Amino acid sequence: MPMFMLMGRYSPEAVKAMMDSGADRESAAREAVTAAGGKLLGFYGMFGQDYHVALILDMPGNAEYIGTLATAMMAGTFSTYKTIPLYTSADLAKASAVSKKVRSAYRPPAA
Repeated sequence: MPMFMLMGRYSPEAVKAMMDSGADRESAAREAVTAAGGKLLGFYGMFGQDYHVALILDMPGNAEYIGTLATAMMAGTFSTYKTIPLYTSADLAKASAVSKKVRSAYRPPAA
């Protein structure tokens, strides 16, 4: 399953609601990700950065990731976000095999 790091900046309204209620956002994120068939692997707060929170997600596919993120965005949770696709060392090993196959077919631009 594809893995992603989602970095989000909470909207001012979301920050106020979290401070007023003391809500556990990690459990809320876990429920949403699980509903889409994914797994929440990590949930970390950050300060002094452009983003407030970083989540590590293992999702069934891009559509499930986008649908989960869109739901949070439509609810006004984040004012902005950044998605970073992640890969494992096993993915790199597979990429090495693909690269070896492609080398004989690839033609670089002529100088």
